[in-house]
Amino acid sequence: MRRNRRSLRLWLWSLPVALPLAAFLLGNAWLASQPGRAWITGKIQRRTGLEARLEGASLTPWSGIRLRGMELLQPADFRSAVKAPLARIATVRLTPVWSSWLHGKRELRAAELDAPHLVLPAEWLAGIARSQAAPVTAGPPIASAAPPQPPTPTPAPAAPASPPAPPSTPPAAPPPPQAPSITLPPTAWLHLKNASFTLISAGSGKEWLEVSGLTGSIPVAGSPAQSTLVIRTLRSAGNDTLSDLKANLDWSHPVLSLKPFETEIHGLKLALAAKLGLLSGIPLQVEAQLPRQKPPSIALPHQGRAEADAIAANARFRGLVLAPGTWQGELLIEAITPSAHIAGNNAKFDRGSAVTVLRGGMLSCVDARLIGDELSFLGNATLLADGRAAAALRMVAPPENATAIASRIFPSIPQPPSLTPLSTPQRTAFDVHASGNLSQIVLQAGHDGPLIELKQVK
Repeated sequence: MRRNRRSLRLWLWSLPVALPLAAFLLGNAWLASQPGRAWITGKIQRRTGLEARLEGASLTPWSGIRLRGMELLQPADFRSAVKAPLARIATVRLTPVWSSWLHGKRELRAAELDAPHLVLPAEWLAGIARSQAAPVTAGPPIASAAPPQPPTPTPAPAAPASPPAPPSTPPAAPPPPQAPSITLPPTAWLHLKNASFTLISAGSGKEWLEVSGLTGSIPVAGSPAQSTLVIRTLRSAGNDTLSDLKANLDWSHPVLSLKPFETEIHGLKLALAAKLGLLSGIPLQVEAQLPRQKPPSIALPHQGRAEADAIAANARFRGLVLAPGTWQGELLIEAITPSAHIAGNNAKFDRGSAVTVLRGGMLSCVDARLIGDELSFLGNATLLADGRAAAALRMVAPPENATAIASRIFPSIPQPPSLTPLSTPQRTAFDVHASGNLSQIVLQAGHDGPLIELKQVK
């Protein structure tokens, strides 16, 4: 009887250790099984709306939750064109705040993503923007570019009336109310290891933007913090644009700021700054400035070169990251004394400029021009979220020069270039109109000229 009572007491004393250990072993065995993985992928699919896959999962009190080989597949419409998954992450490690989980709150102290890789089809993003933008029933208008005109003088504004004199003894303003102090929890972090991102065209397979070697710790919640993010390489349209970029981050709830810094792109100095709000929709604002400077020459076809005495640009983007229909942006470019040499011909201009805006899923170059004494180009273009596009280009030159240039640009048209007369006989215009979509563009060369069909080569 004594032995039985001793065994019973030992068994009762071991229950607090044995039960959690058994639950831990059985729980991890279930997470590693097919039903457990299916349960996790089901939750991911309901949250993202995309089909998910998972190779394995585990949970420990000391290292948190670990997901291995997690994938989000491409939307069904793009799987045949884009073979890579939308997202592939080698390992996801989540560090929970266990005390909050005991009270039903799913708070995390940190999340670590090992080798995440995103492949986003541009057409998918355009479809999201199109679904959120206002409906467009007609194609984008093609406005004929006007010949250069002298600026209209603006009258000076009238001087404003003098404001009334303030009273000699103004009443004292009440002190501003003091905001209550809020104690924030410790900083929560998102750790990235060798992350990469690719923006690809599903139609052509061309990679428009590629970011690789993104590594660093990003504060995303809790107390204020600072960190550094490193980008090994940024490529645009297959060309190296940035390399070994280090960005300093500053977190102050609920805004994550990219501190202003300077870098170089193709020999040009560039200043960048950005702010990201961790709120509903994730508001984002990015500002970039290219201060006035002498740019390097640009290679053109037929061993040509393009140069300018100076160039300057300003760009701004703002909107909700998760709502492309709200994206807005402006880009202003100015060139001083641009020139070009191509096929043995020289063209020199006094100035050049371009104004491009992004509004509600519509990208428009509202005004682009190169102005010179003997030769000028003026144009505009619009691209809609559904891929429809339109543009107009006008060349202004003396009649004999306009005919020679138009014949060289369009050598196969069956008739002489059709020119547009202007108010002065010393100048004439050659107009080119374009319309269609990204895969098929129709050009009209000259006023009432022939139509030329251009198709995308895959």
